[in-house]
Amino acid sequence: MFDDLRGFLNILKSQSELKEISGADWDLEIGAITELLAADASAPALLFDGIKGYSPGFRIATNLFATEQRSALVLRLPSELKGLDLVRAWREKIRGGIKPIDPIDAKDAPVKENIVEGDDVDLYRFPVPRWHEWDGGRYIGTGSMTITRDPDEKWVNLGTYRVMLHDRNTTSFYISVGRHAAIMREKYWSRGRPCPAAICLGQDPTLWAMSVATIPWGISEYGAAGWLRGGPVEVTSAQETGLPIPAAAEIVLEGEACPPSVEARDPIPAAAEIVLEGEAFPPSVEAREEGPFGEWMGYYVGHGKTGKRPNVPVFKVRRIYYRNDPILQGNPPFKPPIPFGVGEHILVSAAIWDAVEREVPDVRGVWVAKEASTWGALFTVISLRQRYPGHAKQAACVAAGCRAGAYMGRFYVVIDDDLDPSKMGDVLWALGTRCDPERSIDVIRETWSSEADPIISPERKGKGELLGSKALILACKPYPWYEDFPKVNRASPELLARVQEKWGSILRNG
Repeated sequence: MFDDLRGFLNILKSQSELKEISGADWDLEIGAITELLAADASAPALLFDGIKGYSPGFRIATNLFATEQRSALVLRLPSELKGLDLVRAWREKIRGGIKPIDPIDAKDAPVKENIVEGDDVDLYRFPVPRWHEWDGGRYIGTGSMTITRDPDEKWVNLGTYRVMLHDRNTTSFYISVGRHAAIMREKYWSRGRPCPAAICLGQDPTLWAMSVATIPWGISEYGAAGWLRGGPVEVTSAQETGLPIPAAAEIVLEGEACPPSVEARDPIPAAAEIVLEGEAFPPSVEAREEGPFGEWMGYYVGHGKTGKRPNVPVFKVRRIYYRNDPILQGNPPFKPPIPFGVGEHILVSAAIWDAVEREVPDVRGVWVAKEASTWGALFTVISLRQRYPGHAKQAACVAAGCRAGAYMGRFYVVIDDDLDPSKMGDVLWALGTRCDPERSIDVIRETWSSEADPIISPERKGKGELLGSKALILACKPYPWYEDFPKVNRASPELLARVQEKWGSILRNG
């Protein structure tokens, strides 16, 4: 298997799933090439080298997880699985709960092959792309992990947040409200301290998958990745903050804060590609305009003819660690259904399914439609066998209220177990024939949303009203007369099997 980004790329190359491209421009071309190829469901991963204005060896990898097969490889699942079967397999893996395996100190840390600090810090040494045509700048972090430590509980969190490059030693990492790193950051600020952090810009895809997954508060993604890999992640300590960074990372940015005691120092992954070390300052100290950026919902958010670019807190980079010939990991989002992460809809579908099944019996499947969004529960479908009055609505309520389903969720559709929630044709047919708009739709108001939500007006965002609504839709047979509902005009499986056996050779030839 693999334990860093390079090992993953080597596997893809051996399977003829890696395309190497030389001579592309960091300004829009790399993003546009990625978008053009990612639209194909069988698109290869891309590795850019010889980037315009940069020496060979400073590389960018994109389109890493465009296929379900590559997502299955990252999640350590059978590569032949697809659709709802892939969700079932992931659920089976997480059914007993994550059993964290703590990271260990690495004897060798390739990420420390190069270390620059102080006046030598210059983020423009890396070919940071401008990914989308109307982005407000260059984004060094799209496939990145921001590493923070809770000041009270001392556990380490890894989360993926977009990172904009502002100048040679200043970035920002934009965090939606309610995320774990945002809570940690506020704890430091409330005590008058900057928040120490490290930003990893290329890493083991399995570790990165855990950074975008829904992991409970208090469980480090390092431990979750160790559990998934079947062995501990190797880390090494960042010099100033003591934060753990992947020893095999490609690039890591680190910042200084009130240095932790020697006893409190944690390791960093030894094989990371790039690490940034620094500190995140509260907006009262320094803030910069951020964005716009083409986000995962398929829109540019936070600007426009009447909107303004938001001011966000900055991250001062004090130190850069990077491997020889570093690879910057790029996972720029595009308009759905183009994927940008590790089977995002698979992870979210499984997390919601798990939450619903803990409360509701006879759930047969949950599917987050990637046609609406490749991340987040914008359109969630639950299939179940109804057993009692209110059963279907109970399932919708749980899906809308659990952590995985609540964030920016819009529609929660419940269908009967004779239909496949991953097939939008089945879902639309159920909406058209089993849903009475007057009786079957409820709306929940003032629910968890984000600055990235395009439906919230600039005026409301300016007031901090980051609230949305959710529709609970019952597109299933009405339970009071469930058994009397009209039969479906479809041949029985038994009849189709008999006909297939008798006429199969003719049907195949003809």
